[in-house]
Amino acid sequence: MKKILIIAGSCNSGTAGLQADIKTCARLNCYSATAVTSLVAETTDAVKSVVCLEPSFVKDQLCTLAEEFSFDAIKIGMLFSEEIMEVVREFLLTQNTKVVLDPVCVSKSGHKLIKDSAVAKLKELMSLATVTTPNLDEANVLFGDDYKDLPCDVIVKKHISEDSSIDTLYKKDGSLRNFKTPLVNPLVMSGTGCSFSTALACFLAKGKSLEESIQLSKEYICSIIKESIDTKLGKNRLLWHGAK
Repeated sequence: MKKILIIAGSCNSGTAGLQADIKTCARLNCYSATAVTSLVAETTDAVKSVVCLEPSFVKDQLCTLAEEFSFDAIKIGMLFSEEIMEVVREFLLTQNTKVVLDPVCVSKSGHKLIKDSAVAKLKELMSLATVTTPNLDEANVLFGDDYKDLPCDVIVKKHISEDSSIDTLYKKDGSLRNFKTPLVNPLVMSGTGCSFSTALACFLAKGKSLEESIQLSKEYICSIIKESIDTKLGKNRLLWHGAK
């Protein structure tokens, strides 16, 4: 069984963050270990508050995990502060594995999930990643319209065109490629971004190419959205990671 390290924030509703990551790993038959960076109080509509954990505690989590595990891939989610980013950067320098960085900057409700001063540090961290997975709003914060001289490969989620969901991969070599899946309602669900990046880490850990992993991850998200249509666990539709 492939082992995935999840470095991310905790979502109290269980719909996003490391809770969604753990469920994705289980669904894709991978083992997940976690290093928690922050605690988020939120509904599926809005973030109420964020508590950032002490960088020294994040470092302790990573150090103790490194003593016992070697990981086939690492998924990084919300980091929030420059200090935690530096702890993660130092840790990544000791690792030799695939890294998927989900640059969690803005929630669906528009709540900022990163300090303004940390954007440059986050881009620095990307230089140690295999791929980063911003949504359109996050990509705008990080890159604007300039996809030249990228720190790593970038897959931008998601464009909507007619009946398709389209993600665009911008490669460091300047090439690009679009990936499509059928558009499934509802168009906005809690946890899709976290689940996509974790699925990507799982498929990379299993030896798939980046392009194969992206397509398989999109198909996975499409399939669980379809399952979620008839599953209402809270006020809103939630992404469903139940047993197959």
